[in-house]
Amino acid sequence: MEKVSPNVPQKIRLGTIKASFLQLSAMAIFSSNSVITERLDGRYEDLRPIGQPFGYQQMLAHDARQNRSVVIKSIRLEKSTTASDIDCFKRETHLLKSLDHPTIPRYLESFRLETAEGTALVLVQSDRGGQTLAQQVAAGKQHSEAEVRLIAKQLLQGLVHLHQKGLIHRDIRPSNITVSTSNRVTGTHQTTIQAAWLNLGTARPVSEQRPGTLVGTYGYVPIEQVRAQATFASDLYSLGATLIYLITGSHLGELPCNGLPVKFTCASTKISSDFQQWLNWLIEPQICDRPASAKQALGALNHLPLAMLKQRIWKPTKAQVMPVPITPGGRNRYQPFFTKIQSQRKLNAFRLTIRPPGLQSKQACQALPPLLFGSALLALALHMVDWFDFSPAMPSSLKGLAVIAAAGLGMMGATYGFRFLRNGLRQLDIALLRRIYIEIKDDVLLISQKHWLRSPSYLVNAKRENIYHISALSDGNAIRILTNHNRTEKSSSYYKLTIHDGAITQRDIRWLTSLLNDWYNSPVK
Repeated sequence: MEKVSPNVPQKIRLGTIKASFLQLSAMAIFSSNSVITERLDGRYEDLRPIGQPFGYQQMLAHDARQNRSVVIKSIRLEKSTTASDIDCFKRETHLLKSLDHPTIPRYLESFRLETAEGTALVLVQSDRGGQTLAQQVAAGKQHSEAEVRLIAKQLLQGLVHLHQKGLIHRDIRPSNITVSTSNRVTGTHQTTIQAAWLNLGTARPVSEQRPGTLVGTYGYVPIEQVRAQATFASDLYSLGATLIYLITGSHLGELPCNGLPVKFTCASTKISSDFQQWLNWLIEPQICDRPASAKQALGALNHLPLAMLKQRIWKPTKAQVMPVPITPGGRNRYQPFFTKIQSQRKLNAFRLTIRPPGLQSKQACQALPPLLFGSALLALALHMVDWFDFSPAMPSSLKGLAVIAAAGLGMMGATYGFRFLRNGLRQLDIALLRRIYIEIKDDVLLISQKHWLRSPSYLVNAKRENIYHISALSDGNAIRILTNHNRTEKSSSYYKLTIHDGAITQRDIRWLTSLLNDWYNSPVK
């Protein structure tokens, strides 16, 4: 699958992605000779389709024995049925047996069905009743903010339960969520609603995602999920897109964006500004800008508007970052006119050298106090030790004991003086001598640093397939690289290069971000 830039998810090739989703949706269409066309063992009747599952048939039915409404799912075991569809069906059966939550359907039974038409696997689950959110919107229902908030809270509680099990849903959309209503009479007439998932077949542990597999529905998946690198925050994005659909009747792919990330806005008389900001928090393009967990999103929703006020204080509105102007002509695009970064082409690699920041840098300023204090402390300590002239008679006099104590303090001062000097020299080394090397190979990114009189140490050593995010921070002062597997001595999934780490500026940061993303999104040779 073609890789997509993580910085502007709305600029992905919508036609290609939409065609892929339509192809996936076609998997759910079966011939009229379904394995469930009549009562199963004289028990299930009044069958009618519900939802839009991928790869199998789903029917709403009435259990004649138990006199209850159920959902029956079936998949035919034939040559045209893929192994992934069968695995998905079996996984959902196993999950329903092991999960227990109001938003998750209850497992009733599963069996293998042999008919003249062939063999099929059948799963029967409880029916929460009501309609899917997609059916409600299609019928013209207008959801109030209170209803949308309640649905959001219930689904977030379900996500907290799933995420605690290490599972990501990966297919949150209006046609996969049912909402049932019930009337209670407790002095005053009161109507309650309950939201629930319809299908959990796409739920998987984070570590078990398959590269190149597209799971989800167009308009509701974040960019990292298109790359088969979904996280818990990906479910929050899909939930935010679903809630916006309830309000607008359109998914994110249909909303105007003008080349920028989608921001949901509407009249404050319909949806409060704080709830709008909370929804936009869920659909942030960058993973790190969304809530860290479903629990955090739920807590913020329960404490509006205070939670969003704190969000505005700690994360102010981001200024739009304009692209770096590169003068066309005979210049090398890898060596723009404004940068001091040195570049060198090798046989199968491209190397960038970032020089030390210099005497006017932050590190040089930080080196001065420990150097001065350490030097003064060391000079005083040596002077105090110089007083010391040991003789056997010293411990027997008060003056002698004072000289011994002064010598001890001098030795302690010398120790701390050396420590301060070492820290100051280390900062000075970073300011004047340390160099950072970025080496881009066909399928590997290497970032290392070289201190004076020391061998190079690697900060990033990752294959392209193990990198899932490269972007500049909102203030433009750093570039951030997130990896699934960093093959360094001190393995870390997070690396940040700031303008204080070398002789680089904000324009260099934006250029490096563009360069690395070009490499990341280029076809693998």
